[in-house]
Amino acid sequence: MHVYNPRPTPGNVITHGNARFTLLTGRMLRLEWAADGHFEDRATLAVVNRALPPVRRRAAVSGRKLTVTAPGFTLTYVDDGRPFSARNLSVTFRQRRRARVWRPGMRNPQNLGATLRTLDGIKGGRRQEWKKLRSGKWVPTKKWVPVDMGAGLVSRAGWALVDDSRGIILDGDPGWVTARANGRRQDWYLLLHGHDYRGAVADAAQVFGRQPLPPRYAFGYWWSRYWAYTDRQIESLVRQFDRHEVPIDVMVVDMDWHLEGWTGYTWDRRYFPDPADFLRWLKARDLKITLNLHPADGVRRHEEAFPAMARAMGVNPAKADHIPFDCTDRRFIEAYFRILHHPQEKAGVDFWWMDWQQGQQTKLPGLDPLPWINHLHWNDMESNPERRGRRPLIFSRFGGLGAGRYCVGFSGDTFSVWDSLAFQPYFTATAANVLYGYWSHDIGGHQPGAIEPELYARWMQFGVFSPILRTHTTKNPRAERRVWAYPDPYGEVLADAVRLRYELIPYIYTEARRAWETGLSLCRPMYYDWPEADEAYAARNQYLFGDAMLVAPVLAKASDTDEMAAVRVWLPAGQWFDVARGRWEAGGSWAVRRYMIGEIPVFVRPGAILPGQCGASRVNEGSARDLLVTAYPGGDGAYDLYEDDGISPDYQDGSCVWIPLRQKVLRGTRQITVGPASGECRGFAARRSLEVRLPATTPPRAVRAGGKAIPWAARPADGHWSYDGHTATTVVRLADADLRRGVRIAVEEDPALPQALADGLKGLMTRLARVDYYTAISMAGPILDPQERLAVEIAQTGNRISRDPSTFAAETAQLRQRLVELPRMLRRLSKGVNPWMPEDQPERVARCAKALAILRGLRPVRRAGAARAARPR
Repeated sequence: MHVYNPRPTPGNVITHGNARFTLLTGRMLRLEWAADGHFEDRATLAVVNRALPPVRRRAAVSGRKLTVTAPGFTLTYVDDGRPFSARNLSVTFRQRRRARVWRPGMRNPQNLGATLRTLDGIKGGRRQEWKKLRSGKWVPTKKWVPVDMGAGLVSRAGWALVDDSRGIILDGDPGWVTARANGRRQDWYLLLHGHDYRGAVADAAQVFGRQPLPPRYAFGYWWSRYWAYTDRQIESLVRQFDRHEVPIDVMVVDMDWHLEGWTGYTWDRRYFPDPADFLRWLKARDLKITLNLHPADGVRRHEEAFPAMARAMGVNPAKADHIPFDCTDRRFIEAYFRILHHPQEKAGVDFWWMDWQQGQQTKLPGLDPLPWINHLHWNDMESNPERRGRRPLIFSRFGGLGAGRYCVGFSGDTFSVWDSLAFQPYFTATAANVLYGYWSHDIGGHQPGAIEPELYARWMQFGVFSPILRTHTTKNPRAERRVWAYPDPYGEVLADAVRLRYELIPYIYTEARRAWETGLSLCRPMYYDWPEADEAYAARNQYLFGDAMLVAPVLAKASDTDEMAAVRVWLPAGQWFDVARGRWEAGGSWAVRRYMIGEIPVFVRPGAILPGQCGASRVNEGSARDLLVTAYPGGDGAYDLYEDDGISPDYQDGSCVWIPLRQKVLRGTRQITVGPASGECRGFAARRSLEVRLPATTPPRAVRAGGKAIPWAARPADGHWSYDGHTATTVVRLADADLRRGVRIAVEEDPALPQALADGLKGLMTRLARVDYYTAISMAGPILDPQERLAVEIAQTGNRISRDPSTFAAETAQLRQRLVELPRMLRRLSKGVNPWMPEDQPERVARCAKALAILRGLRPVRRAGAARAARPR
């Protein structure tokens, strides 16, 4: 458990009259004014830590004037006995080497936004307007207005102000809510970081609290659906996941687990005759369980726990019908956890879905129940001795600044439309501006639920590159979320997306660990790394996914003409590798690129080397069992993979292992080094299988591991290297890699096969496979064209290369020639008439037209000579 201390470091505090200034860092300070001269040192729901290292400063007093000079600002204050205003307070700081002045009351239209409590009722960044009638009743209008994302901790103006003057106090340890003292007061936090947004969130995380590292299983796939499942139906669903080889880790059981009513704590045995056995069954299959909870209605007589709750509250259960929910009553909260929650957790419930939608008022004026409930549940999970050794996890809506201390966020009931998907990348990334890095969206949308396959596929792909992957929908029998229930090609695209998510988890988990250390959320806006580029602020539909990936998800329907969706992306200056299409892109401008349904626009820098895992169906505790390292082309690269036990809070005390991954290009040979690992943690596996992938490569001349030659195999096999001609990827597999000693793999390039020959080959083969599909369904029993099998011959180029990499040069040369002939064949085929079924002719014409449209967007295959002349990759 991370320990915070709200009492400020004495040397950082300067009091002058009725004002107190606390220097939190060299660029962040607290400004307090109190009419009675009494200041607040206790925590609030937003602020938990002020005991920060001493800040170098000089303070000078001249009469009523105070001047404080610190590394990042100069403060001037004149004690006139009045609250802070532009007349008595100013702070000068530097932005882009120019002096800027902040004064109270200044507007900040350049603030870059925060996040929302929920996406309930929001469609594409707009919410329905409501108006109040004379009767006092509120009614919706037909107008939809833009949502206000609020003010975050970063701004193009260089400063941001947090007003905590009305923040509810947390008194004592672990803290109970209490109102602030009466009287006129101001309690502000001023951030003066200019365009150093990384520095701003790093400083802010020290004060408002770090984003804790979720248990590793939280980054797996969550199944959620508002449906009255029986235990047997859920068990059947789990078996289907495993039979279809679709990974899953979290089973979310919505509100029908309990008896009728919005609030409930008693299992409905009509659906779950033996809840304990049901939970044991899920546990035996390595699944985590969360139950939906709407606590606002309290505990009513029909609940099994009602007598115990009544007695705990000093009420005769025979004479009462209802124990009201009251989160400001210590006695109620103690019983709430001990009687209602702990027994369920002991039986196997891992965490709770806090679905609070019942207002923002309590008996304590100014206390919003949502952040307080989040705080209470988190602290209870942290302190419950039955859960010792396990990290807390709650699933709830955003409760304001400081909510990032309690992951994970439930974004609410979204509409199942393209506009909802289009808003979520911006919404998710912008939450980084308030240290809220773990939004979980209803992938596929909540209402009305039924969606077209293409939208679900694109939403799932965004989910792969979002903090939490959780599908959901409302109680609608037409709202399908099982990926295998969708027709081709969508079913396989959806399943592959989930599998890709599991492949990425070692990278995601490492970046989540860095978020805990740095305050940088997993998903964050482009302007964090390119703050001086106007394009970075305009690029709202793309974001950074950790330090190494730029993601620009597909957010609109594909063209009916060529089945490709257009994505407008801004790539910063320099070279970028398009992972989906396996080709290089020059940065420094906006570009429009087109993607097939199975492609996700993800870009990495030259030489990126990233961790992953192979073939996982569950997220295990401890090490990734089958380690994957992907070394992208373009030069040298480095990354440090993080591992811990995946479940305990021991990472906060340094219990972890770091595994260096390095790539170096030396005279035509790429050296990939994994390890040696350093550090210790429970569950670390020093020896395990290792797979190394080198995308966009031509077949190598030789491969060595530890100085010893590795033989080639037609299919991936331990102790061998292979070549995937469909994706132009060299694959090296080792059955037993010693990560403590370290492993070095050398891949020697064939000088006769320049690497540029592989540039774009992956995207080309993907498109040719689709052309082959349309050609195949255009053919008939009778032969309609003597070259009608040309498409399959071309599409099988990668397969033939995989089986004999020595044919790469000849095969790609032939591919270049055959691509010239293919459009002519398709035009002839479209005119062919099947004498057995002449009525099929219009469909054949349409299919061939679609194949021709796909071909029109292809980039020519490089010639060997041109590839040698191209810039080395």
